[in-house]
Formats: sequence, structure tokens, C-alpha cells
Amino acid sequence: MRNLLILGVLALFGAGSVCAQGTAPKTEFFVGYEYEHLNPGGRGCHGFDLNLVYNVKDWLGGVGDLGYCKETGLPSGVSGHDFNYMFGPRATYRTRGKLQPYGQVLLGGQHESIAGTGFNTFAMTLGGGVNYQYNDRFSLRLIQADYLWTHFGGTGWNNARITAGLVYTF
Repeated sequence: MRNLLILGVLALFGAGSVCAQGTAPKTEFFVGYEYEHLNPGGRGCHGFDLNLVYNVKDWLGGVGDLGYCKETGLPSGVSGHDFNYMFGPRATYRTRGKLQPYGQVLLGGQHESIAGTGFNTFAMTLGGGVNYQYNDRFSLRLIQADYLWTHFGGTGWNNARITAGLVYTF
């Protein structure tokens, strides 16, 4: 009797984890607004962000991220923009509810162009966000906040990046 009870409890836990398999979409496409706070100098950078996630497990996916923004706070007559391209893993906590938090680490590069002069550098983000699942196909990215580290001219820059927008899953 005791063995039958243990077997029943194990079957319930096993059935729960088997039912949870396949709940994540295979791919997710995000498009939305991006804001970067650039240091030193405290300049702002407003633009858009695109990323594509391929989920290899319910909780683990690979991310490709592209972002573009136009810098503000530069001297009069000077224009600048940033373009970043990064890749890496994302871990998502899938719940039965509507909110799905995640964390990620992305590595890649950033191209900064100010007054016609361009610089390429290493870039890395560490952060996460929360998606609100509206239905089976669409989610809203309520917020994604990242620490963005770049390396220009032998100096590391500590920046912040915030995004929000629409996620399409298929």
C-alpha cells in the first residue's frame, strides 16, 4: 500500500512536468521602442529594437538582438546614432498566468557614429524583463531593463538600456 501511494505521488509530479512540456512557442519576434542612457556625459539615445528568440526548451532560448537609436544631448549642429547587434541565451520563467519574466546575457558589438566619425566596439548586456501574454500569438513587453557595457577607446562605458513593445509568437 505504501509503495502504491509513493508511485501515485510520483505519477502526479511526473504528469505535471510532462503537461508543461511544449507550452513555449518555438519562436518569438519583438519590435519596440528602445532608450539608452549613455555614460559618460549622460546623453540619451531614442530609437527602436528588434529581436528574434528561438526556444530550444520551454525555459531556454537563443536571442538575436538589433537596436538603433539617435543620440540626444549633443552640442548644437552635431548628430549621432548608435547601432548594436548582440546574441546570447535567455531564460524564461513560464507560468500559467499572463506574466512571463525572463533574464538574458547578450554579447556582440556596437557601432557609434558622431559627427560622421564611426567607432566599432564590443558590447554586452545583462538584464531581463516581463512580457504580458495577451493571447496565443501576441504579448506586450511591459519592460526590459539591461545594463549595457561598451568599450570605446580603451575605456569601459556603463550604460543603461530600456525597451518596451510588441511580441509576436509562432
